[in-house]
Amino acid sequence: MSKTQQQKNLPKLKVLVVDDMASMRILVIEYLRRIANIVVREASDGDEAISQVKEFSPDIVLMDISLAGMSGVEVTRKIKSDFPNIRIYLFSAYDVNEYRNLKYDSLSDGFIQKSRLKTELQQMIQTELKRKDAP
Repeated sequence: MSKTQQQKNLPKLKVLVVDDMASMRILVIEYLRRIANIVVREASDGDEAISQVKEFSPDIVLMDISLAGMSGVEVTRKIKSDFPNIRIYLFSAYDVNEYRNLKYDSLSDGFIQKSRLKTELQQMIQTELKRKDAP
């Protein structure tokens, strides 16, 4: 089976990228679009993220912890209360271990450090594709 045929057989993931910095959203979206079978949308703040979740029904939300206005943690709480099956990964430019220590683990499904974005996004996508493909 060719690589193209294998990619067609992979489940499609819907990902929402939430960050108040347009340059970071563009970087993440461009990287995700290089990965086969991923549909990506974006939001720049918490209210837009909640609206996009209702409209788009993503499988995964990549949520910046430090959003202007409503924090990524607050947005995560709101989304998880209404949509508990959506997988939410918080990401930050800061050491994510600080957030793990503050027990935000219960809110999110994982953490991604922006300084290791490509590696950690690749791992996260592989994990989520396997999880979605599992019976």
